[in-house]
Amino acid sequence: MKVRAIFGGSFDPVHIGHLRMAVELAEALRLEQVSLMPCYTPVHKGGLAATPAQRLAMLELAVSDNPRLRIDRREMERSGPSFTYESLKMLREESDTPVLLVMGSDSALGLADWHKAEAFADFCHLVVLERPAVGLDAEVQGNWMRTAKELGFSQVRVADALESTTAGSVLPLRLNLLDVSSTYIRNAVKQNRSIRYLVTDAVERYICDNGLYTANLGGSPR
Repeated sequence: MKVRAIFGGSFDPVHIGHLRMAVELAEALRLEQVSLMPCYTPVHKGGLAATPAQRLAMLELAVSDNPRLRIDRREMERSGPSFTYESLKMLREESDTPVLLVMGSDSALGLADWHKAEAFADFCHLVVLERPAVGLDAEVQGNWMRTAKELGFSQVRVADALESTTAGSVLPLRLNLLDVSSTYIRNAVKQNRSIRYLVTDAVERYICDNGLYTANLGGSPR
């Protein structure tokens, strides 16, 4: 499928749930690549524990051996508050290739509160994923789908439909998502518990070497 798939987030830290989701997404939609787009400063959540440089370094380590996963650095390079609207506008100016904005159903529920969300349907398609904590039960799916339609998106049921237009469609997608969270990992490090197999070996070493997520946060990116 000739589209650009964008999966944004704070990645504080990036973990196997992020990576496995990206791989399954690529397989389900027959994508050549999936772009992970780390935010510089999150707009919809509190402050982050790791610095932008540290979060980017961990992402680089995590995807270095998988050519199907890449990093979109535009929000890191832009600095300041990370508004998805600005990134979507830039992507549309770069190419007419359809852009898929990938998010979980929990994020989709609050999409109307995002900066200039009413313009998203002009710039991208939405791919909404089931998350273990929410799930695409009838009530939840109805709520976020209603929001998407109010913002100008039209539901499609097959992935191929996302190639026929440049923007404005929404596709619900079920994947075997892992119930892993960055919050759990940060708390585990703080409590001196193992995070092995929750992050890649290289990311685990980076967290340890830089003293990230401990009671006394510190260290600088290497």
